[in-house]
Amino acid sequence: MRDLLTREEARAMDAHAVATLAIPSLLLMENAGRGVADLLVREHAASLSHVVLVGGSGQNGGDAWVVARHLALAGVRITAILFDEAGRAPSGDGAVQFEIARRAGIAIHVATDLDVAMTRALDAATLIVDGLFGTGLSRPIVGAVARVVEAINGTGVVVVALDLPSGIDADTGQILGVAVEAAHTVTFGAMKRGLLQGPGAEHAGRVSVASIGAPIASPSRARIVDDADVVSRLAIRARDAHKGTAGHVLVVAGRSETSGAAILAARGAARGGAGLVTLATRADARASVGARVLETMMREFQSLADLCALTRGKRALVIGPGLGTGADERVLVEGVAFTLEIPVVLDADALTLLGPSGLPRLREAPAPRVLTPHPGEAGALLGVSSTEVQRDRHAAARALADRSGQVVVLKGAGTIVAFEGRPDLVVTRGTPALGTGGSGDVLAGVVGALVGSSDPQLDAAIAAHWHAAAGERAAIADRGLLASEIADALPATLTAFRAR
Repeated sequence: MRDLLTREEARAMDAHAVATLAIPSLLLMENAGRGVADLLVREHAASLSHVVLVGGSGQNGGDAWVVARHLALAGVRITAILFDEAGRAPSGDGAVQFEIARRAGIAIHVATDLDVAMTRALDAATLIVDGLFGTGLSRPIVGAVARVVEAINGTGVVVVALDLPSGIDADTGQILGVAVEAAHTVTFGAMKRGLLQGPGAEHAGRVSVASIGAPIASPSRARIVDDADVVSRLAIRARDAHKGTAGHVLVVAGRSETSGAAILAARGAARGGAGLVTLATRADARASVGARVLETMMREFQSLADLCALTRGKRALVIGPGLGTGADERVLVEGVAFTLEIPVVLDADALTLLGPSGLPRLREAPAPRVLTPHPGEAGALLGVSSTEVQRDRHAAARALADRSGQVVVLKGAGTIVAFEGRPDLVVTRGTPALGTGGSGDVLAGVVGALVGSSDPQLDAAIAAHWHAAAGERAAIADRGLLASEIADALPATLTAFRAR
């Protein structure tokens, strides 16, 4: 797994390098800028006819002057522009790098507004480097700076942002007024949260990490799940493995008119490696469900006691997909959520029935519970809108995990898996095609197939990453994907992971 930093953690990394490791801050800036210059020469050679670098008066501008110097040394035609609406001169290490660049023969145009010279330079650019603001920005971009950002976005050429696109909040990914639309972002030292969440992910484009020559100061409060983590968790099974050793998952089917969701959850569990999957249905749904499944076993239940009896010998239970939200279903959800002594995955209707008042009661559950809300369901559990959830997804996932004491999988682009007292685990794989009915049902089944170890948070994160990658593999375009295709792509996706 890779570290995913907040604004403060990024600052702490720099401070640790300077104060504890005795690495001069100027060297950190030099390493970052040279890393960007090398990347531009290596990966954007076709766009280097005329590179325009726009830097601010702070540290991000200092990075830009380093890039400018190294590009000029490589023979690239550059135009460097210092932009500060208030006319402030560069400060700190940025001032030193500004002076070094000037002494190296680089002419730097100074502007306080979008003047004629700057407009002409942007119009003539074949690539623009955005060094206006870095991780420290916390106020909206307005006025002349906003005009510059809009002019950069209007050029239509490749834009490479330093650390993160100017105008993006480093922690939440929200747009602070306006933001640069980068094709490529080169972030320094480690990934930042804002590059993976909200509009920030769209504005960042492709993201690369440039080393600054210093380690992370301390374990970050969020980490990125990688393909290798899936391989490590899903070890190759022994030759004598059989269905009895692979785990048995019980999926609770809902009413006949919504039974497809439970069938998809069962398919996800089977494709996710469960040796046996049983669908538990009421009598009135058995006929509609039974006609649509082959590999899945079926059992009937009439009451909570019947359902609990069916859990004997099962590794986990999945409840919620297509369940319904009536009084009978509430009895089932509360019974299994608060008393069942095996892991339970609570999805869809089960989350609605659980409600905000049910979250604290989950602390007393005798076995792990995994909640898998989408933003709307998360908002309902927290008593806020889905828009509020999306404004700070880490905060929302953390609030749900802290209130429930259980694992929370906040679905969406950049799925976050949170657990009280542990770093958030973030999934970066995925495709817009995953936004299809039944995708979440399949995920609930995959979680059910994997959960059961001593680390349910890791199990859920591995399931979410595997599911997202399977969606990528099965998708032909950015739409038109069927949920069943996601499930069916899981085995081939795991094989591809292992082949790397």
